[in-house]
Amino acid sequence: MIKKSVFSQWFVVLLFSAFVWWANVSIRQAAAMGKGSNAPASDPTAVDTIKQLEQDMGNAMVAGEVDKLSQIYADNFASVGSDGKVITKETLLTDFESFHDKLEWFENGPMDVQVFGNVALAQGSVKEKRSQNGKDTSGQFLWQDLLQKRAGKWVVWRSAAARVPEAQSQDPVVVATIKKFEQDVGDAMVAVDIDKINQTYADDWATIGSSGEIFTKQGLLSDFKSGKHKLVSFELGPVDAQVLGDVAVAQASVSEKRIQDGKDISGQFVFMDLLKKREGKWVIVRTLGARVS
Repeated sequence: MIKKSVFSQWFVVLLFSAFVWWANVSIRQAAAMGKGSNAPASDPTAVDTIKQLEQDMGNAMVAGEVDKLSQIYADNFASVGSDGKVITKETLLTDFESFHDKLEWFENGPMDVQVFGNVALAQGSVKEKRSQNGKDTSGQFLWQDLLQKRAGKWVVWRSAAARVPEAQSQDPVVVATIKKFEQDVGDAMVAVDIDKINQTYADDWATIGSSGEIFTKQGLLSDFKSGKHKLVSFELGPVDAQVLGDVAVAQASVSEKRIQDGKDISGQFVFMDLLKKREGKWVIVRTLGARVS
């Protein structure tokens, strides 16, 4: 969440993007993530725990408690910055220790949390008072976190966020548009409509694999063109979406029938998309996801 302010490379901080199932599959799955699934197992205790963790994260940033932040972020945490470079946990902690970036104050807005066993999705908005290298970089942001439960504790594994214009409010019509957008992405993948997929993803779209490698739009399109991976069908679960101006975040689960190199790799996944409106059209800028065990 407000961790966004942590990264100097992206005060807007695109902290999120990765696909757990990449260990077996390629990122193109990631693309297909934004498409279908069953409803989450809404454990109110887990939901409350994650919401509190997001608040604790902000409090730790304000207090400069690096040890606390180290406990909140997974050791293999990674994100893609706006410059296309990978931001790791080490980078994040060093940024706070250096005092080049300082979160002075924050206020979280409404937060959506979905829990699927040992994987969870969280997204929301945050207002920040922040300085970077002596310059005021305060503002309002939309953020997303992909979390995993490890050794009995929730940790943030991937993140993403973007700055939004001031005084923006939620537009229910646009929210409905984003939900339909996610369905359309899945339909295009099933149909192998390369042109549609190309229009859906921003040219600077990127995500991070489970091993920390960057996967770009070029690789995603190549994966679909090759025919080695095929999304046969999908069922999209409930989509939670938030829209502020020309920035939106969406998260959901998806059940897929998928073939990779002749092997059935079907299953249930969770995904999160960060979208921006460019030249009047919504495009996906970053994606995060994981297989539900």
